[in-house]
Amino acid sequence: MASQACADGAADIVAPARTQPSHVTAAVLLIAVAGAATWVVTGAVELGRVDWTSRALIPAYLFAILLIAGELRPLLVARDDGDTDTVTVSTTFAVALVLCGPLLLAMTAQALAVAYDDVVRRRQYLQAAFNIGQYMLTLAAARLAFCLATGDASFCGVRMLRPDDVLPGLLAGATFFLVNNGLVAVIVALSTGASPWAIVRGDVRAQGLATSILIGLAPLTAIAADFSLLTVPLVVLPLLGVQHSAYLAARRQHDALHDGLTGLPNRTLLHLRTGSALDAVLRTHASGPRPDPGHAVDGQAPSAVVMLLDLDHFKEVNDTLGHHVGDALLREVADRVRSMCPPDVTVSRLGGDEFAVLVPSTDRESARGLADRIAEALRRPATVDGVRIALQASIGVAMAPEHARTVEGLLQRADIALYRAKEVRGTVETYHEEFDTHTVQRLSVVADLHTAVADDQMFLAFQPIVETPTRRVVGLEALLRWTHPVHGSIPPAEFVPLAERSGAISTMSHFAMDNALGTLRRLRDRGEDLSVSVNLSPRLLSDLELPTVVAAALFSHGIPADRLTVEVTETTIAADPKRAMHILQELRSIGVRLSVDDFGTGYSSLAYLTRLRPDELKVDRSFVSGMKVDPQGEAIVRSTIELGHALGMEVTAEGVEDEATYQALLNLGCDRVQGFLLGRPVPESRLHAWLDETTVAAPHPPTAGATL
Repeated sequence: MASQACADGAADIVAPARTQPSHVTAAVLLIAVAGAATWVVTGAVELGRVDWTSRALIPAYLFAILLIAGELRPLLVARDDGDTDTVTVSTTFAVALVLCGPLLLAMTAQALAVAYDDVVRRRQYLQAAFNIGQYMLTLAAARLAFCLATGDASFCGVRMLRPDDVLPGLLAGATFFLVNNGLVAVIVALSTGASPWAIVRGDVRAQGLATSILIGLAPLTAIAADFSLLTVPLVVLPLLGVQHSAYLAARRQHDALHDGLTGLPNRTLLHLRTGSALDAVLRTHASGPRPDPGHAVDGQAPSAVVMLLDLDHFKEVNDTLGHHVGDALLREVADRVRSMCPPDVTVSRLGGDEFAVLVPSTDRESARGLADRIAEALRRPATVDGVRIALQASIGVAMAPEHARTVEGLLQRADIALYRAKEVRGTVETYHEEFDTHTVQRLSVVADLHTAVADDQMFLAFQPIVETPTRRVVGLEALLRWTHPVHGSIPPAEFVPLAERSGAISTMSHFAMDNALGTLRRLRDRGEDLSVSVNLSPRLLSDLELPTVVAAALFSHGIPADRLTVEVTETTIAADPKRAMHILQELRSIGVRLSVDDFGTGYSSLAYLTRLRPDELKVDRSFVSGMKVDPQGEAIVRSTIELGHALGMEVTAEGVEDEATYQALLNLGCDRVQGFLLGRPVPESRLHAWLDETTVAAPHPPTAGATL
């Protein structure tokens, strides 16, 4: 077979007739029938004219055997699009048979080789018929070109080569290559709408050098065989060299375009394949009726889909168990995603814990279904080195041409959707236009986060916490605020998650703690003995140096440790319970008070309360605000207060905004409350005047809260 890529291309395009457009099926049948007719006519002419027992045909029989054997050793050839083709050394012997004849022997040997390959690959009958017909026409065209170039009117029969037949032989070889690849290109073009010339040019770039060497050896092989059969093995040696060189080139390209850890295509190959998929869907949309966005039904054009996957909490696996476990987990993820995808889907690793899935042609419902199945597969825990590890992935989906018409645009839209999915974690999000406005701002915000503290863009605002029975101020909650020079005031709900992901949270937290303690120092100098607390993020609770940093800050400002309360949420502790509990116990050992914030909104066990033994529970505002209209909300608040008191803890209710809620909490025995009813957050510049107008009580015991 001259080019295994041709057969593979035909096999991919020439599907069963019921799945192909009628004009494609007609073209395939035409080539198959024309090839069969050419073989029959050639046989009718040569069977009676050729002495098949002549010793002169021994070289031809040897070439036929080598042609069939050559199919067993295909050569890998690297393509510009990142894939590999295969060509076979049978090209040399097929062209040699074309030159010296008989043509019927060349056709029969080639047909047997093609049929063998089709049986091994289990191709459909129509595919096999096309492949055989394709090569019958290719061999006939090559023989015709040779006869025209030499002026020999004998199309059939046996011919002895002369030295001046080398150039006509090379012309016959070039005809062999062009007709062989051209017939496949026509079928591919009819099926996909691509330009046949572009397809042939791609084949020339990929296969041209290797095929030129194989074709160039064909007339030399024929002449050498006429001289002596003992010289034929000498031709095999350069064929082996060509094969080895082609293998090394294909191997180098494979390594350059695939991830070394998982074996998946890398970012470069993903870009190449996404570009090809985009070209195909854009041609389809241009030639057919335009579908509703994201939907491909009968008669309408499908879409190309890119999904970006990011593992949640993967860094914690590397930090806790080591990179060798992380690598094994990545291989497990790659295998799971690959197992969920059809053969035509590309699964790629982009780097770190980020993967991508390219579906070249589908509709919105099918794409979302595949994304959901992948997400579900990644929710099953994995066991690596005897350790059971929880898995979860966030997935962003974008479609072309609905969301973008370029590779860069499509990947950007998928990344925007991924960011939205990671806000909740473990979910699947499909891109929407309204995501873009927030994302442009997000990119600017992330870029400015690391300099916001140094540029004095951040400050603390303080909200009072009052004792419920007396309404006296017993503490302050400090809230971190950011006034961006371009985007204005950015709420903590937006910039804190970005700071945690970008690593800026440590700088911001140290700023908040230092400024909160500085404010507390100035208040103490005025004779106001209050407390303050800092809300710790999951990243800070993994820093074993945190207790040392806190102790140094307390010493620097001259603040007793029991005037500082650190607030943690249930989900913060649950992210890494063992390390978090260790750090919190270290903080408690230096005298810092502990508070569980937003109690009731997490998913942790009550065992954390008994192990941590915090000083305070803070009831989340979502329960407090619904007390008046939701009996269940009031029941939750009552139960939390009773639980806290039973465990020896004080209870603070957040989000008190009206007198009726305040009175209800007073009747339930809640120790402290905070909310707009009692005072809105104010910066330190206004805090002193506000406190002068308000009753301030010495904390007994000290309480408060500073929240990032």
